[in-house]
Amino acid sequence: MIGYLKLYVCALLLLLMGASSCSRTKSYADYVNEENSAISSYLKKENIEVVNTMPTGDDEWFSSDGRPVYFKDSYGMYYHQIAKGEGTMKPQTGYTAYVRYVGTDLDGQVYYSCTSKTSADPVSFTLSSSSGSIYGVGFQNAVRLMRAGGNCRVIIPFSVGNGTNQMLSGLSSSDMGDYRPMVYDIWLVNVE
Repeated sequence: MIGYLKLYVCALLLLLMGASSCSRTKSYADYVNEENSAISSYLKKENIEVVNTMPTGDDEWFSSDGRPVYFKDSYGMYYHQIAKGEGTMKPQTGYTAYVRYVGTDLDGQVYYSCTSKTSADPVSFTLSSSSGSIYGVGFQNAVRLMRAGGNCRVIIPFSVGNGTNQMLSGLSSSDMGDYRPMVYDIWLVNVE
């Protein structure tokens, strides 16, 4: 009888411990809401103007009062052209892009740097039409908007851009770090 009582108490304790740990787990919706709030705060702090139509002229990337203009695409990526680059060809699926970039979180902490100071050669990757690449959809879409020699800054939500974040941080898909929006400065060195 005492053995059954001990077993019952142990089972009850395990059940309570499991229930209390579940209450601390955030849902995907919680992460999305936190991310939306964090990105909104970042946009306000950096005095960024957001538009839903891609600027066509070089002078349209800054508002009349000097604020940077970011184009928000249908995936939720925010794109700001810093330098247009040369030529008319933009990378497409199947093209090889040679890039340098710096990836930070919204607080400016650098998670990866592939600049001429940290690497002799730019990183190369083939643009794909899937999110299976280590360079997520958001990162690849930013590169698709560029021309060789161009430079941009993008804010990429976790849902479209964390292929790079996972690769750089060694995070598994269940880690909290996967839910971190990132800011990338990207330089498109060449396209083939």
